[in-house]
Amino acid sequence: MASQSHFINVLFTILFLSVNVFSPSRVSASKALITKVCSDDAILDHDFCLKALSNAQANAAKSVNQLVDVAMKEAVAKAHTTLNVIVEMMKKPSSPATLEALKTCQNVYKNSIRSFGMISDELSEDAMSANYDVSLIGPDAETCIKALAAASVNAPEIANGNHDLQYFSSLGHGMTAKMN
Repeated sequence: MASQSHFINVLFTILFLSVNVFSPSRVSASKALITKVCSDDAILDHDFCLKALSNAQANAAKSVNQLVDVAMKEAVAKAHTTLNVIVEMMKKPSSPATLEALKTCQNVYKNSIRSFGMISDELSEDAMSANYDVSLIGPDAETCIKALAAASVNAPEIANGNHDLQYFSSLGHGMTAKMN
């Protein structure tokens, strides 16, 4: 009798948790938050925002701060990927101008990774500083773009990474703009 009672309690608990965890209102609330954030006038590229926030972590977010955290972690991951490409290119024989351009880009990406990584913590302390700091990352990507162009380096993966830096910077700036 005790084991049957225990079985019923376990079954009830599982059913109760599954109803609460997978409740449509929770899922739609997170999607509604993402849609609201991405449709804000401060977000310049609504499609990029929706794409960047189309993952399980974003869907689990309950606040804009949590969405900012998700976006900044995605930005760090993408920047790491591009930084790895830059490091691999630096290992190959190349002209001094190419190597100098790649070093410039390497510095840009190291700084961007550090900056994107600080935004979430900074946001909880001073939203205006977080907003300002994230806005500086996009223009910093221009430094890499200009260095590559000056050395006549054709590197599509780095070009895509620069594009991502600019978009994530814009996204972070737009998401934090109204939190001041």
